Amino acid sequence: MGKYLSIIRWPNLLMVPLTMYLMRYCIIQPMLDYQFSIQFGSHLRFQLPDCYFLALVMINVLLGAGGYVINDYFDRRIDSVNRPDSVIVDKTIPRRHAMVYHIALVASAIVLAGIFAWHMKMFSIVLLYIMIAGIFWLYSTTYKRQFLVGNLVVACGTATIPLQVGLFEYLTLTREYGYEMLLKDLSFMPIMYWMAGFAFFAFITNLIREIVKDMEDLEGDSTCGCNTLPLYYGMRVSKIVVVVLIAATIAAMLAVYNIWLHESLTLIYICVFIIVPLVVAAVMTITASEVKHYHRISSLMKIVMLAGVLYSVLARQIIEFVV
Repeated sequence: MGKYLSIIRWPNLLMVPLTMYLMRYCIIQPMLDYQFSIQFGSHLRFQLPDCYFLALVMINVLLGAGGYVINDYFDRRIDSVNRPDSVIVDKTIPRRHAMVYHIALVASAIVLAGIFAWHMKMFSIVLLYIMIAGIFWLYSTTYKRQFLVGNLVVACGTATIPLQVGLFEYLTLTREYGYEMLLKDLSFMPIMYWMAGFAFFAFITNLIREIVKDMEDLEGDSTCGCNTLPLYYGMRVSKIVVVVLIAATIAAMLAVYNIWLHESLTLIYICVFIIVPLVVAAVMTITASEVKHYHRISSLMKIVMLAGVLYSVLARQIIEFVV
């Protein structure tokens, strides 16, 4: 059983339920309990039941797991050069087993999507997740070998995690309370503004990490005909792009603070846990010259991404305090 868990990279997958539950209970719930309930004049509750929210989480976990499996299936040659010790398909797991495993994971996700769509009375949801599964397949076979396309696909996919939470909570809340909220000239759109902020952070930090990983995997990618940014423009330009993206991330964090948050704990948090590590990552990128250096930068970006998600815990306290 352990070999099947290892191929889906379950430590990475844990970020999906962690992010989704933190978005729900650390951002949306305090907004309902305090901000919206006070404005509305009575207590507002989640309209998406816990069991269906769990189904939404599992859809994303299963699709992500299926994506990891199919990616390893098609990346055997690249991985045998970049990280030979981590190759599983054809060594630990036969190729046909990997394909069956992928189909089972994706099929389970689509079944859950059908149940979720039935509850939401939006059967286009099933088509949406079928399309996402197809994009994961195309990423593994085509997109990741194309210039920046694969990087953007991964970054966009990660950004949809908080957006999905916000969207489906917004839709169910609007169905139940929308008319009365409209009469009071109120809106649930602040939920989506918060989710958009987390989504942007997820997008840009994942894009940085994906480019760094391409720099780390330069040798294997070059032997397999990939057209990544480091191979197309070289390492110097790639380093410049990473540093510029890091600078843009820091500027965006400070702009959000100055325009909307104005809260000292937030400033301390983003400086200590986001800005300082990003500056370190930028310096490490400039001075990097070996594969192990880029691997360390990639690991540091994981910590930054986790810190961004965990800010929601502090945000919950701020929302309660401010209201």
